[in-house]
Amino acid sequence: MVKQKRDNQAEKAILDAARKVFTRKGFAAARMDEIAREAKINKALLHYYFRSKENLFDLVFEQRLGEFFGALAGILAKPMPLMEKIAAIVAQDIDMLRSRPDLPIFVLQELAHNPERLVEAARSVNMGPFTLMKSFKLQVADAVEKKEIKPIDGGQLLINIMSMAIYPFIAKPLIKAVQGMDESQFDRMIQQRKKEVARFVRDAIKP
Repeated sequence: MVKQKRDNQAEKAILDAARKVFTRKGFAAARMDEIAREAKINKALLHYYFRSKENLFDLVFEQRLGEFFGALAGILAKPMPLMEKIAAIVAQDIDMLRSRPDLPIFVLQELAHNPERLVEAARSVNMGPFTLMKSFKLQVADAVEKKEIKPIDGGQLLINIMSMAIYPFIAKPLIKAVQGMDESQFDRMIQQRKKEVARFVRDAIKP
């Protein structure tokens, strides 16, 4: 029992270290010996748990993608009115990124190098892109047909929503510099965006 606990702790330390190193440097520039140093273990133990950098990165990428899309998939599938769902998507994205501010950079920089990785990783965690979008697009199409909202494609609408929620985290240094914000002021602005983005989207699509 003690040995198993120690093994679990070592594996967790490796994954935590790998997330930090891969986020800082991306897959191509990251080195296994750097991950071992970050995890405070020797390189032999690192290779015992994960035979290659590719195996370790694939696991980290899948976990991070799950963090990014996991809760969103649940919201998209929920039977709730469209406007409530939009507000829930915005709030979920912002809250998730407040706790994981490095996540969008990590995902985007790897997708720039290997676009197919998103599809492969999404399938491995049962979040194929078409499944993720299907129920939301149908709901938007139904709202358009009933003239509850202006004509808009569900995919375009979701991209608009997520872009407005995610962009401030990607451009955080620029936004803080241009607006003269410190960290606490930036965080208050981000909290306000949960209402502002939902309101902006609602006003943009209402008939």
